[in-house]
Amino acid sequence: MFEFLFFVTALYLGYVAKEAYQAVGRAEKGEPVFKQKTSAPPRAPSTPKAPPVKIAQDPEPAANPEPVPAPAPSVKPVAEPKVAQKKTAATKAKPAAKAATKPKAPSKSEAPKVVMADELKNPETGEITPVPANYRFAKKWIKDALVQEKLLDRVYKPSELDAATSARVKEALDKLRTMKNYQA
Repeated sequence: MFEFLFFVTALYLGYVAKEAYQAVGRAEKGEPVFKQKTSAPPRAPSTPKAPPVKIAQDPEPAANPEPVPAPAPSVKPVAEPKVAQKKTAATKAKPAAKAATKPKAPSKSEAPKVVMADELKNPETGEITPVPANYRFAKKWIKDALVQEKLLDRVYKPSELDAATSARVKEALDKLRTMKNYQA
């Protein structure tokens, strides 16, 4: 049995060596290295075909031929986008005129923008680290800073992170990013 397996293995290795030698020869000639061996010609993609329509040619016209509805040509309306643009331009002009006459009072949405840092700086060591996308990948000092700043009650283990906890941690990381002390 061992001799048979040895013989089959030797044949396989010979085949692999022959194919490798031929591939190197093709590469040196500039031909594609891998040739696809096809036993049958490639098939065209299969699409459902409509049943053939039989057209009967009568020398005499029928008394009441059934009208065959012609397929409606698909026409894309060209004028509609222009009309829509004119309407939007007209509607934009009216609020602009009203805005010019009435002075705006500062609203809550116009409050000073909060800057969220892309990198966090450890205030103790000066180490700069990109903001982690996931709490599991956050450095130890970031987790400790979240607890120290009382954004989280404790450092969570990866096995303790469920959907609600992950949402709290995400909010805490966002608050930490806005703190000037930790911005790089």
